Amino acid sequence: MFHFPSGLLITLFLIATQYASNVNADEIPFNQTYYQIWGGNHLTISNEGKEVQLFIDQYSGAGFSSKQNFGSGDFRIKLKLPKKNSKGVITTFYLMSKEVDEPARPKHDEVDFEFFGGDGKYTLNTNIFANDEGHREQQFNLWFDPAADFHTYGILWNQYQIVFFVDDIPIRVFKNNTNHGVNYPSNKMHIEATIWNATAWVGEVDWSQGPFTAYFREFSINGCQYQQSNPQYCYRNSYYWNRINYWKLSPKQQQLYEVVREKQMTYDYCLRNAKDFPEC
Repeated sequence: MFHFPSGLLITLFLIATQYASNVNADEIPFNQTYYQIWGGNHLTISNEGKEVQLFIDQYSGAGFSSKQNFGSGDFRIKLKLPKKNSKGVITTFYLMSKEVDEPARPKHDEVDFEFFGGDGKYTLNTNIFANDEGHREQQFNLWFDPAADFHTYGILWNQYQIVFFVDDIPIRVFKNNTNHGVNYPSNKMHIEATIWNATAWVGEVDWSQGPFTAYFREFSINGCQYQQSNPQYCYRNSYYWNRINYWKLSPKQQQLYEVVREKQMTYDYCLRNAKDFPEC
């Protein structure tokens, strides 16, 4: 077990417990905000549309997408990862500027949660593409078993910063440093979630352990619908996530952020390739 300072360990535990057990008051059915993009019967809907299962076998995985594109927002979903040894399988939740079924788009933007499974151990990989420049991976070991219960994963995106949250705890911040020559995601983006076979990337799947199922809940979306005629519309401070208190982490968030990164982060692109990335 990781040894956090006792007070912060208690805080992490309480926050994780709260978000794993609470039901969002504005929970709405899946079909109201999302639709299936691939996988056929490998996506199933249950509990009156309030839960979706994506499963993968030797034949297919599955995925779904938001119906709308956004220019900013506070995007969150509850997710429970596949159990067993799911090495080679990746479960994702991310923002993407390339439209569904669109050929590869140059200069695309993307903000990724990617979960790697393997022999009861899980790695959370995060990545950011801006103007088609990626390779900004940061990886973490989580302080709980993500296959045992639902936990909330979120992406805050405004014109000042992108923040990755796990159970309301910030684990990664990417600032808008365009004034220093750093590309920053600014295209319209939609939400996608998938489960897929990544054998070529993270190792061969043991199908005797399968099929592997990921579970998703809480499909309400807090986002500004993108307007092609007025992209700046989504920067208005009438949206709470654009207000000044969301331009940077609060002191409490900063403290939690530093502890999680010190104790849980296992890979940081800035430590490997700082000279190639001005933001490092």
